[in-house]
Amino acid sequence: MPTSLRPFLTGFLLTLLLFLAANLLAAHLQPDCGLPAFFNMSGCADDIRRAGFPLQFYEEGGFAYRSNFDVVTFMADIFIGLTFSIEGGLTVIALRLGLRKKQEVEH
Repeated sequence: MPTSLRPFLTGFLLTLLLFLAANLLAAHLQPDCGLPAFFNMSGCADDIRRAGFPLQFYEEGGFAYRSNFDVVTFMADIFIGLTFSIEGGLTVIALRLGLRKKQEVEH
């Protein structure tokens, strides 16, 4: 792997991991019974499962059972995550180039 690609991939993957962790946190906080309810492992009788961060694309459950999966919102959520990940990769490259220039000036 070229060394110029490594900083971008590092920033991209770290930002993508952060975005996935935010989605898991949202899946834990949005449902009535937490993350176990999202994976059908909770003992809640009337829970509503929700998923999606920053856009909610999935909702299922409730007293009068309802299931909703919005493909357009899901694709927008993926697009937002990939956009932020690309920005994270470019930010790491910019920071690395800034550090190199600063080190060259000092020598």
